[in-house]
Amino acid sequence: MKIAVIFLRLILNFIYFFLKLFPTDNSKVLFLSRQSDTPSEDFLCLEARLRELKPGTKTVMITRRADNNFSSLLGFAGATLRSMYHLATARVCILDAYWPAVSVLKHKKQLTVIQLWHAMGKIKKSGYQSVGKKLGRSEMIAKQLRMHRNYDVIIAGGKAFNPFYCASFGVDESILYNVGLPRMDSLRENREKCRELFDSTYPWLRGKKIILYAPTFRKGHILDASAMRDAFDFERDDRILVVRRHPNQQLRLQSIRPALTCSKLPTSVLLSVCDCVITDYSAITIEAAILGKPVYFYPFDYEDYIAHNGLNVVLSDEFPNSVYRDPGELFAAIDRGDYDWESYRRFCDKYLPDLSGRATDKIAGLIIKCMEKDKKDAISECFAGQN
Repeated sequence: MKIAVIFLRLILNFIYFFLKLFPTDNSKVLFLSRQSDTPSEDFLCLEARLRELKPGTKTVMITRRADNNFSSLLGFAGATLRSMYHLATARVCILDAYWPAVSVLKHKKQLTVIQLWHAMGKIKKSGYQSVGKKLGRSEMIAKQLRMHRNYDVIIAGGKAFNPFYCASFGVDESILYNVGLPRMDSLRENREKCRELFDSTYPWLRGKKIILYAPTFRKGHILDASAMRDAFDFERDDRILVVRRHPNQQLRLQSIRPALTCSKLPTSVLLSVCDCVITDYSAITIEAAILGKPVYFYPFDYEDYIAHNGLNVVLSDEFPNSVYRDPGELFAAIDRGDYDWESYRRFCDKYLPDLSGRATDKIAGLIIKCMEKDKKDAISECFAGQN
């Protein structure tokens, strides 16, 4: 297996050598994602702002999941070869997860690689932190495919997460740009639009209290929310339970009925209109905090998750009165209106990114500077304002 991976890496670099003979297009920005087959809200917001600030910018979006089946892997192989041409000819590359071709290839000096990590923070361990664990990569794959290498900048959240970003990506703190993600701006600026969209899509839910349950991604698992469903009182007509799975997580639908999924709308809309959020180890906690939504925690598999993946933030320390192992007790606390706002405010002060200005504009400004001048000078100019 190791020899096959090394051989693949050599073949890709051999092909890439000839692709790099094509000239660099200084107006081209490449977006890459393995998170979904469709562009994320972060990508779309950033692309639109780039075109507003710098007309004539050319953008290429390559989004392709790589699941463990033949057709998916074949499709990702095609996406990888296509990405190699654009990596060889683009001035800037933006990615929101690990993309093997970015890390294993030797790029032109003009190319700036910006990791726009898809989560708002690093509550759970990932990358090099979870290598060798059940939910992480194997040590051989991480080493031979040079996981998370070749990044010039990593877009990060609150500075309290910086040691975890460094450990996860195996990088120095000097390349972290603590401005948050573009979708932060949408969350803060579009609350009224989200409410109007929700009410027009689900008019029969208007006026009801919305409890949003959004557990984190668990690799190789199918989400079973039956314990939450069984503890919720569906006889009451004044509230609803909405179960929102992670985009990459399968959901056992029979385990949630008669709870709702509200699948016609994105998670950002549900966050804007909900009254509270229930999660476990998900960075949706950060997004909820940006909106001031109370967050309750239901870590139903805490011991197993610690053993197979691990956490950077011990939620029981940050929210000592908001963590529940019994869903019945959790819903009872919500009904009573019990919430530890003091701990919540401390968490926000510690972990939220700087909310002055727009993250989208700061990231777009960085990209434009990297398109127009030497990338080291461009990065230094942008980073000078964050300390």
